[in-house]
Amino acid sequence: AVSSIHRQTTLMKLTEDETVNLLKDHLEKTGWHIGDKFCLGQKHGIDIEASKGKAIMLIEVKGARASDTAPTKRREHFDSGRIKSHFGKALVKMLHEKSLNPKAKLAIAHPNDEDIRKAIGHIIPFLKSLGIIHFWVSHKQVIED
Repeated sequence: AVSSIHRQTTLMKLTEDETVNLLKDHLEKTGWHIGDKFCLGQKHGIDIEASKGKAIMLIEVKGARASDTAPTKRREHFDSGRIKSHFGKALVKMLHEKSLNPKAKLAIAHPNDEDIRKAIGHIIPFLKSLGIIHFWVSHKQVIED
């Protein structure tokens, strides 16, 4: 019984693709246009590029677990070290994007997940000073931090 409860909890953890799709839907409902400017799977590039009027927002999205089809899947969900590593890579990517697109809004999105909040939640408030928006994404809502 314990393993089935653990498996159910793990399945509730959002993959990167699930997080992209939920955030994309939220942004479109709030007036942002995305069209086909998003990446799913193991593709390289900006995960979501949204536009509203003349504003452009570039978003790097992370998940709480690997997708079931990911070639690099090792664990059922990401541990604290992997979460921090993914966050570090997202930060470097956003700073690089800032150098290429100084007028673009930049954002990082994570699932609204207890393990992710425990690992990096205390760091998220500092993103504002770097000019980076943060989104906490779940099936129920998207919170902009």
